[in-house]
Order: sequence, then structure tokens, then C-alpha cells
Amino acid sequence: MTGSLDVGAIELFLFDIDGVFLEGKREPRLLSGTKILPWLRAHDLPFRLVTNTSTHPRGFLVETLRSHGVDVREDEIHAALEVTVGVAARRFPGGRCHVVGEPGMSGGGAAPRRGPGGGARGRAAAAAAAGLVEVDDAPADVVLVGLTRYANYELLSAAARCLKGGAQLLACHRNRMWIDERGPSLSCGPWLAALEYATGVRAEWFGKPSAAFYGEACRSLGLPPSAALMIGDDPEADVAGAQGAGIAGGLVLSGKTNRADLAASGVTPDLVLECVDDLVDLLERT
Repeated sequence: MTGSLDVGAIELFLFDIDGVFLEGKREPRLLSGTKILPWLRAHDLPFRLVTNTSTHPRGFLVETLRSHGVDVREDEIHAALEVTVGVAARRFPGGRCHVVGEPGMSGGGAAPRRGPGGGARGRAAAAAAAGLVEVDDAPADVVLVGLTRYANYELLSAAARCLKGGAQLLACHRNRMWIDERGPSLSCGPWLAALEYATGVRAEWFGKPSAAFYGEACRSLGLPPSAALMIGDDPEADVAGAQGAGIAGGLVLSGKTNRADLAASGVTPDLVLECVDDLVDLLERT
């Protein structure tokens, strides 16, 4: 546990999910977090789980966290998936969207895709719930990009045709890597970079490390960024992103970043923890 931050002065706590509470998508496992949220509730300290997760909507995240002993409500999750889809729905009410993403983002209007995961597309998902009509190819009003393990030539080429036809390019985030059951794996950013490179269309993205995304999480609780601490496992998106928004940035070493990675990143966290539940001991000493 390192850092000189006075955690006793923090009024709002923001937490990432992947790498902090859970690891993995197919069969998530608990990393830490069964102690910190009950402690914060007992001391009337507000918190939000601030996540770039784009594979599942908030309701699924709540169920998964609770099944691992982390008690959280849906309104306590500030998710890039819902923010991104919400922007698309406001700009194009009932509009046509092409999704480069998993069933948590897609679903509803289009025919099933080939390949892994295609059978799940009929379930209710964020785009359909927002009133968007999913299309498999051009024309489209917007292309939505999230993390997907099922991207292929056909899917990305269709997205490129939509963009060349005038569609806007909106993304949940542009993270490079994440950790799944097999270790470091490609995240949303590589697909986004490929589409930008191929079409010349620049993406708008709405998750971490966007200062606006962090700022909205603070505003939702009526507190300034200077009163908050963000804790995650990504030096760029979680720590530097939060610091750029005027929020203290803390790093846990339970996720994708070890001390050697942190040193190589050039980012200096305000706080470094082995795991998020170590924050309880630190708070109790203040």
C-alpha cells in the first residue's frame, strides 16, 4: 500500500469493476470487494462503480457481482455502455445502428450473425432497449463499437460500409487490452482503430478516460471531482484519466497492471493498493 493521499478527506469513491472486483467474462471470479462497499455504506460515504464494460448491461453486472458477494444496486453503476447507446438514441431516435459488440450491446432487429455468440442476439440489449433498430449492413445512421470477442472480416467490413455511407462512429471506450481467463486480450480500441484507419472517420467515445464521463459520475451525486477518488487497474484509463478530470487516481495490483507495468507507464497514482478491500484498513486508520 503506497501513496500519500489523505483518504480520510475523500467524500466520493469511484471504482472500476474488471480487475478490481472481478476478472473474466465467461466465468468471472472474485478478486476482492466484499468488504469495501458495506464499509462505505455503514459510514454514509457515497460510491459508484464506474465501468467501461460494454459486453453486458447494468442489470447483468448487478446479478454477477451479487453472486460473488458484492452487494450493489443498478443505480450505483455508471456504465459507458448505457452512456454511449443513450447518446446514439438521442441523436437518432429510432435510428439504424450497426453494432460491433457483444449481446449486451446488440440484439433485437437484425438477423443472427454467424459465429460464436450469434445465438444470443435475440435477448433484450442496450441498443434495442433504447429504441434503435439494428442493421447488419449499410445504410446506417450510427456504428456502435464495444469490446467483442467475435469480430471478424464480415462484421468490420459491414461497419466500414456504414461509415463510408455517412454513419457516425460512437464507441464505449478505446482501451487497448483487458484481462480474461487466458490473460491479456484485445479490448475495444483495436477494432476502433481499424475502422478509423480504414474509413478516415474519427470516433467519439464516452467511457474512461473521458473527463466528461468521470465528471457526470460526480455530478450525479452532487459532489465536485476534487472530492472523489477513482480506483482501477488501468494506469491510463483509470488513474491518469481520473487525474485529468481533477479526481485523485488510485491503482490496484489485482488486475492487469503489476508494479513493473506501472513503472513503465509513466503514470504516478495518488494511491496504490494490492486489492480494493485493503482500502478498508486504510480508511479505518484515518
